[in-house]
Amino acid sequence: MHEQQNTPDYLISVKPLLYRAGEKKELSVTIDAETAAQYGLECQTLPTIQGMLENQAGVLFLRYHVSCIPALECDRCLSPVTTPIEEDFSHVVVTQTASEQNDSEYLLASDAMLDLAEAVMTDLRLSLPTKTLCSPDCKGLCPMCGCNRNESECSCDSEDVTQNF
Repeated sequence: MHEQQNTPDYLISVKPLLYRAGEKKELSVTIDAETAAQYGLECQTLPTIQGMLENQAGVLFLRYHVSCIPALECDRCLSPVTTPIEEDFSHVVVTQTASEQNDSEYLLASDAMLDLAEAVMTDLRLSLPTKTLCSPDCKGLCPMCGCNRNESECSCDSEDVTQNF
């Protein structure tokens, strides 16, 4: 007997909100590990979203707060880095755009369905630091022997290292 998996549905119908000014829908969601991994982000603490979809004077807004601890590693020494992310995001949600040039300015909810996981994971990925360090003075790995210079000194000659790289 095949067991059916219970996976969350991140698609939200925005149709009830589109035509009634003042209409609101509260959001409280945790993105599961599998979905986060599909978007290229492994997490120590899964992304948790608290927010609201709200029609304000005919314009549909998505506003939310996300908290997460992504599983990152130092760009110099490859040690695990624990950097909590706490961010607020706001988007205008539309069901169609006038041109492809406008696509980046809005969240597109084609067929009046908003993919919350896609929006959140895209925002999270874009909010990650471009360079991740375990500490500002990280010494990195020795390019000759691979020793983590933060933990021990290696016996490689520093002149050999600079000449070979």
